[in-house]
Amino acid sequence: MQALEKVPPDARDLVRRAATTARFKPVIRSDMPSHNVHGRLMDGAEQRLRALIGAPADRLVALSFVTAREGQPVTRLRDLVTARLHGVIGLAGGDYLEIDAAGEPGLRLLGIPVGLLAGILGFVVALIALLAVRREIRPLSQLTVAVERFGTAAQTQPVAERGAPDVRALIRAVNTMQARIAELMRSRTLVLGAISHDLRTYVTRLRLRLELLPESAQREKAAADLNDMQSLMDDALAFVRASFIAAPEGTVDLAGLARAEYEARKSAGQAVTLHCSEPSLIVRGSPAGMARVLANLVNNAIGYGGGAEISLQAAKEAVELLVEDRGPGIPIGERALVFDPFYRLEISRNRDSGGAGLGLTIVRQIVESNGGTVAIEDRSGGGTRMRVRLPRATSTESTRSESAVPNV
Repeated sequence: MQALEKVPPDARDLVRRAATTARFKPVIRSDMPSHNVHGRLMDGAEQRLRALIGAPADRLVALSFVTAREGQPVTRLRDLVTARLHGVIGLAGGDYLEIDAAGEPGLRLLGIPVGLLAGILGFVVALIALLAVRREIRPLSQLTVAVERFGTAAQTQPVAERGAPDVRALIRAVNTMQARIAELMRSRTLVLGAISHDLRTYVTRLRLRLELLPESAQREKAAADLNDMQSLMDDALAFVRASFIAAPEGTVDLAGLARAEYEARKSAGQAVTLHCSEPSLIVRGSPAGMARVLANLVNNAIGYGGGAEISLQAAKEAVELLVEDRGPGIPIGERALVFDPFYRLEISRNRDSGGAGLGLTIVRQIVESNGGTVAIEDRSGGGTRMRVRLPRATSTESTRSESAVPNV
């Protein structure tokens, strides 16, 4: 534009033709060409162009995008790909410079640059791949959930065979494994039940024969041994049931069970206290299972610490049962081991000092099968704190709560 204004009017056409190319076409017109107004869309470009050419503020400088064929204003995003830049600049003397400029030539397919098509295609392929991967991963996620449930409830959790051939083969193998393990555990339960039934018969006979013997120290020792045998059988069967039989659906009033346990222990002259301000705390679980959890924890606290302090704490979604004692405590390195079957800190086989080593194992099996957790902590001032956390029952489940305390 500066060159056009510096040359005589009859030489302007020569300058215009010198600047004309296949994709840049300037035209000098005496009347104002029609131009599109894009509001603020092109304000920045127009201000920059005005500064570059040194045009005064009252001089017309207008830029817009028009379609390649019709020369109409661009209103769709797809038209912007092939659009041309249309400009109108006022010249000194009253003439106007109209410029029609197109972009650089490039390889196009159906009027769209190949680079843009490649980007769109890449995005579509990535989206399809993501959906395919998610579709293949979904059966694996379901398999993971089923294995976790089987690990806690020991009940088969069949998973539908879907996905790729290797995934279907894996699911089929896991389903078969679950069935075999469940059958082995069922067989073990039947064998232990039969043995327990027969042993109970012999124990009963021995008790009757002891009653016929005169009072003596040996008779007392034999009776104690029979009591130990009976308790050992009961613990073994409770462990088998807790590790194999799924937790029954239902709810129980944990506060009521705790009060019943406290009253029974106080009546027996044992050192036990209870702290519970709530009249009722409904949790998921069976009355028999939760009663055994309480009994086993209190037994441990009394056996190792001489007394048990029971307390219940209510939270929004869970209830915490704490059973504390003032015993020697449990070393950190052995806190995970005490939940293993037949593991005891006390090496003696005397049940009065150590038991059979199944009490905490049964506690963990019952608590975890009902969606809870159990942990061992140090008590402030010395001793052990057993912390059991159980999920609270919903309002719908609470209506089915069984308030009766079982005889275990």
